Amino acid sequence: MSRRLVICAPFFALLLSTGALAQQIELSNQIWSAEIIRTKGQPVIPLFDGWFPNEDGSSTICFGFFNMNSQEALNVPLGESNYLETDYPGLDLSGVMLPTHFDPLPPRYRHVFCAFSINVPADFDSGNRITWYLNSNRQELKVPGKVIAPYVLDEPSSNGRGDVAPLVTLEGAPKAIRGRAGIQYPQLIQAKVNEPITLSAHIEHADIEVWVGWSHHSGPGSVEFSNKEYMTESGSSTSTQLQISEAGEYVIRMQTIDDVAAFEFYCCHTNAYFSIQVDD
Repeated sequence: MSRRLVICAPFFALLLSTGALAQQIELSNQIWSAEIIRTKGQPVIPLFDGWFPNEDGSSTICFGFFNMNSQEALNVPLGESNYLETDYPGLDLSGVMLPTHFDPLPPRYRHVFCAFSINVPADFDSGNRITWYLNSNRQELKVPGKVIAPYVLDEPSSNGRGDVAPLVTLEGAPKAIRGRAGIQYPQLIQAKVNEPITLSAHIEHADIEVWVGWSHHSGPGSVEFSNKEYMTESGSSTSTQLQISEAGEYVIRMQTIDDVAAFEFYCCHTNAYFSIQVDD
């Protein structure tokens, strides 16, 4: 029988992998320690990472996730096992880029921060919710996103830490963007199965180097990257080459931050998204 649990806290980012056995542990029976990490068989935890205000009075809510498996990647298609609900009347969630592919937890940062975001109107108040439902490995989880003071994020800079998100430019995009809401490559990329695809971005930051990570965000097949996670020189262009195993619609997510360890401070990184149509 599946269990439903509401996940609200970001403390999963503190957990460490131990290489324990792969059997699933029901969430209701778990004590939060390193022992809950398995090579496979565990669920993906949907996480509400926080929100930030925008200049026009609206707000942006962002969600991340934590794959509790050290080796198993999971695909959860959109539908009854992966969807959003809201109690705010008329809010259109159809264009939200929900992730459907969840890589094993990254060994250095354990938590994919603000993988996607949702803009909400100025009158979306503390009583409203957007809830992400995610059912994986037989465990049905949900997390509410909300605009309440304890979860406000510094965006796109932090005066306290003196940090700022990298500025990202994509070819053909009308302007450069920094921050979690991110930048979208302006054209649909057409490709063939197992055909090499090169994705590029120009990144600027005050630091000499910045961290870059490329991820399979959504799409049915597998994606192989030539260069998935690395440090690159600030003020230059960076790229990766990838191949996709089967036809379908895909989104590739790039994240960049001055140093991967800075994710734990919930500021300051930039997202970029590339939509790809793959044909046989």
